[in-house]
Amino acid sequence: MDMLLLIAVIVVAFTPSLIYMIIVRNTERYRREPWRAVLRSFFWGASGGVIIAAILEIILVHFYTQSFEFLRGYEFIAEHKESIDAIILAAVIAPFVEEATKAYGVITSKRYIDEVEDGLVYGASSGFGFAATENLLYEVSALLTGGIASWIAVSAIRSLASALLHGSATSMTGLGYSSKRIAGRGSMLHGYGIAVAMHSSFNIIASIPILFAAQGNPIVYLVPLVLALLYGTIAFHHLRNKIRYFDRRSRP
Repeated sequence: MDMLLLIAVIVVAFTPSLIYMIIVRNTERYRREPWRAVLRSFFWGASGGVIIAAILEIILVHFYTQSFEFLRGYEFIAEHKESIDAIILAAVIAPFVEEATKAYGVITSKRYIDEVEDGLVYGASSGFGFAATENLLYEVSALLTGGIASWIAVSAIRSLASALLHGSATSMTGLGYSSKRIAGRGSMLHGYGIAVAMHSSFNIIASIPILFAAQGNPIVYLVPLVLALLYGTIAFHHLRNKIRYFDRRSRP
């Protein structure tokens, strides 16, 4: 991969997430968050969040694999091992781990959280940062294995679905934190639970082609793709509406 192509891949991976971050930050009309704090959360998600999540996921997958050996005698489990593996990774391990590591992106800017909507902004920023690096990894893999066409397709899909989901899900963790800190209700753990549920359900939808690929039906690929795009778009719209709602309530 030459240098110009590498730069193009990085730009394509990071630009959508940065744009979403800017949109979310600017959704707040009154007392917008300082750029340095928003970017700090973004780059935590893009660096520490991804690295720690990868390490934890490798460890948990190892333990899961070892545990699976004790269950392989069950006929149903043996026959559906690949599907079960996909579900466990997509619906359990990845959401719980990744939403936990992205949550620290809220803590990095906690000194700036003095309104309920602020937690939404910092949670989303951390999630978008995580999505940018994750998209980079997937897009590089697509380019190396499938060429330019595969890279473009993966880039478009992940930018319009996965990136929006990551930011929107983690914004719920931020909302839980800021609600407790500012209004004395809710909790970060509660917000984290919502984030995990959103992330898990999205991953299940996105995993449908893997689970049913053997059928070879184009609908098995098309319907989950459309649903994932709708899911990301609706979640992002909900996030911005939440910010507007709390922003109006805190209007000076």
